[in-house]
Amino acid sequence: MNAIEMKHISKSFHGAYANKDISFSVRQGEIHSLLGENGAGKTTLMKILFGLYRPDEGEIRINDKPAKIHSPHDAIACGLSMVHQHFVQVENLTVTENIIVGHEPKKGLFLDRKGAEKKVKNLIDRYHFQLDPKETIENLSVGERQRVEILKALYNDASILLLDEPTAVLTPPEVAELFEMLRNLKKENKTIVIITHKLKETLEIADRVTILRKGETICTREVSDTDENQLAELMVGRPVSFEVERTPWKEDASVRLEVSHISLSEHKRTILDDISLQVRSG
Repeated sequence: MNAIEMKHISKSFHGAYANKDISFSVRQGEIHSLLGENGAGKTTLMKILFGLYRPDEGEIRINDKPAKIHSPHDAIACGLSMVHQHFVQVENLTVTENIIVGHEPKKGLFLDRKGAEKKVKNLIDRYHFQLDPKETIENLSVGERQRVEILKALYNDASILLLDEPTAVLTPPEVAELFEMLRNLKKENKTIVIITHKLKETLEIADRVTILRKGETICTREVSDTDENQLAELMVGRPVSFEVERTPWKEDASVRLEVSHISLSEHKRTILDDISLQVRSG
């Protein structure tokens, strides 16, 4: 069964197409990569699905049923949640407070803070997210803040997660942790769409991949039936070489950039600690 089906979706801005007659489907319980260069129309398509944009043409079906999605509220009611590239969080609130905002549980007339923290803690333990529900957002790393966004979706019982460039601001270890979390969510039969332009990550995490180019659908492939070279050619419309020729650098070359003993702290956290480096010509 398809969790998502978008048929003949078109969207233009000021007379220029961002999406042109796109058809896109995602099977229930799969990780699907929506792949394309910057400006290919990936985020626009997912914003249409999440109700942030209205399509000029086309129809949407969720879990094989017609869906009228005119706002994010409609999308959430259909079981969708979107994790944006730039997180929407209040830094001086706790993890729990950020997750429940807009959906605050009540005990009589008052906020049921203990009940909320217990539900959030259960979700953290269930998915091995390694977060403290009482910690404030400003004290978290970028990877931890992203987990908070995913927890928001799970708190609201989302069955379909849309992740916009989820690895763009993560370190390699954080990417590995994210992918492990996504595999665990897949085991729970969650459906996940990753908007990305990264080929290696698509091949590592996705079951299928749909390629967009210049606002149009090029094709959908099983990841097991393709490789990096094929995906790159489909993305840009021509063969791509991954080999880079470099001339050897000279150890006695002049220093063009030098940084000495740089330190930086933010919100009482050490970001850089006594960093020094040189960059030489060539």
